[in-house]
Amino acid sequence: MIRPFVLWLIWQNERTRQRYHVGNLVHHEGKYMFYYEKHAQRRGVIEALKNGYRLHLAFPDIDKIYVSDRLFGPFERRLPDCRRPDFQEILKAHGLSNDYTDMDLLRATGGRLATDPYEFVAPIYVYGNEFDFDFYIAGWRYYEGERVIDQLQVGDDVKFQREPKNEQDPKAVVVLTKQGEKLGYIPAFYSEFMFRLIEEGGGVYKANIQFIHPKANPQLKVNICVCGTLTPKMKQVQQDMLHDLELVIT
Repeated sequence: MIRPFVLWLIWQNERTRQRYHVGNLVHHEGKYMFYYEKHAQRRGVIEALKNGYRLHLAFPDIDKIYVSDRLFGPFERRLPDCRRPDFQEILKAHGLSNDYTDMDLLRATGGRLATDPYEFVAPIYVYGNEFDFDFYIAGWRYYEGERVIDQLQVGDDVKFQREPKNEQDPKAVVVLTKQGEKLGYIPAFYSEFMFRLIEEGGGVYKANIQFIHPKANPQLKVNICVCGTLTPKMKQVQQDMLHDLELVIT
């Protein structure tokens, strides 16, 4: 069975700057599907609704699985126009070739617009006992990143550290350089997974710098790639998190 291409839809509360995993976009066997992330124990759509979120106007039913033969219009409009004179430069900047798919481009660009607080991110992928995901460091502008960015190199290892006394997020996980400089945090919609993995000894992992964009916006400066192996207990935790996706595609 071909693995479905999944992206998480993230909404940011513009007042608190907190981000929530509110929905899932799936491309599988020629069909596009969108549904709200109701089963996340934290930072899902239910918590988002309690903190000012309103359902997307194009997807007003929180219980419905929306299905289409093509990428949904509201998401397609988030892609850069292929008629732009600089479109080839956009592909090059994101490491994409001319045989890209809409999902490839949506993942690479995040589908970000200046007019709203949505973006798409890649999920945590689990295959067998292995897992991987990547993320841009959150909170970059507030810590040591800008001071040391000229010293960072692609491929450098980074360290993670739990921060259970964090008043805003008791599941927060800090990103540190090998020398101990604080670069920021793992985004909250990924952090519980890593928090539990570290806390419970749920597996082994390696994390390193995948991209550095010194001139980008702070939230897109440094991208971290994480890969590792799960213990059977931690694998079951992640399978429980993916159960809703299995219901959608079967």
